[in-house]
Amino acid sequence: MVTLTFKSLVIAVLSIKSAKISYFAAEMQHVNPSFNIQAPEIDFETAQLFVEAGPMGVSLAILGGDNCFKALVLYSFAAGQEETLPEQKLKEILGSEKLFQQQYFKTHICWSFPESILVPAALMDADRNLNMLNLVFGDSNPGTVKSDFLYRHDLFNVYRVTPVVVDIFSGYLPLATQMHVFTAMVNRDLPAGDHMFTVFYGNGLTIMLSKAGKLQVVQHFAYNNPDDCVFHLLNVCKGFEMDPGSVTVHINGMIDERSGLYAAIFKYFLNMEFDELPGEFTYDTAITDHPQHFFSHLFALAACV
Repeated sequence: MVTLTFKSLVIAVLSIKSAKISYFAAEMQHVNPSFNIQAPEIDFETAQLFVEAGPMGVSLAILGGDNCFKALVLYSFAAGQEETLPEQKLKEILGSEKLFQQQYFKTHICWSFPESILVPAALMDADRNLNMLNLVFGDSNPGTVKSDFLYRHDLFNVYRVTPVVVDIFSGYLPLATQMHVFTAMVNRDLPAGDHMFTVFYGNGLTIMLSKAGKLQVVQHFAYNNPDDCVFHLLNVCKGFEMDPGSVTVHINGMIDERSGLYAAIFKYFLNMEFDELPGEFTYDTAITDHPQHFFSHLFALAACV
């Protein structure tokens, strides 16, 4: 069981003051996927579809009935101003992507909206969830409040999603199970010691921190340059009295070891590890041709559903 204080809420409030949360970018230049990997033949009727959807973009992964991932498609959203979802663009993605037109054995949606807080089960009160979200994130982006129970930690993940997004996806995946990406991250096994689990997107960064093997916080941050990113990483460590030089940073997502972003982070965090693809699945060779940490967080969702 994890003992939480309201420190995570304080960290969130400070972070909101230093950087705005970017919702779906209002001006997408195109809806072509940044990655489109598909095996020649897929038995959709025995396969499962996993979708991650949020301000960072829309990602699809297909797990075959033989426990092998057969396809991966990523639509990445560029950083933009804080405003509502471009409904027409999202409809265009779902309407044009053929993988959304198939019939699957099971479908799953993982929301990656950043407005999320962890609430101890003893303090959970559905009537107060909206007030808690408004306290941390403000009330300028109204949405539907949902919650997932984190049985390993006796916590609830309380979060807010944009209703129009839910309605659009429901039209294409009406029977999909739904949960939050943070819920999947928190339910992973936490090793002993101090660890920071990160997922890098084209327009943001998700951080989950564990101290002495115990969960502390999980939160998403928008950033425009490497310095912004380093600030958020250091700020989280400072808020939980952790030494950046001793914490192990686990890297997932769109970051390259030869990039300026990686070099900027390495100046302060010396223990950095690229996560690998989850070992409980196999993968089409076209997927394994890319660096494993690019997609490791997406495939890890399947292990938590």
